[in-house]
Amino acid sequence: MASLFVDAVRDVHVRYIKNIGACGPFAVITVDFEPLPDGVTEFDFVNLVDEADLPPEFAEAVADGIRRELLGDVDYEWEKPLPQAGPDALAVQVALTDARWHEVDSGERGFRRAGRLAVRTALGQGDALD
Repeated sequence: MASLFVDAVRDVHVRYIKNIGACGPFAVITVDFEPLPDGVTEFDFVNLVDEADLPPEFAEAVADGIRRELLGDVDYEWEKPLPQAGPDALAVQVALTDARWHEVDSGERGFRRAGRLAVRTALGQGDALD
């Protein structure tokens, strides 16, 4: 099975910002998806954002969220995984090209969720998670 991404999808912009009382998760990312050649099934994540602009643990959370979404792992019982999800879906290179974070409101959970939403957005299913 080939990648979920037949063509490159660039500049996928996700804002995961929730106001739940005084504060809430704040994660803004821009990513590019590029299909890998047939036969290559490993997930490749490249962080192009300088560590001074985004803490490394947030970039790792983005990668984890994307990987989990592609594999079909769900965070909550009411979520439905992508129908095409599975190990073969990992045949993609993802580049994190831009990100914004907030000193108080940002955390790994928000960036993990933004990564998951980036996959759905790139595949035209952006509202399927929240």
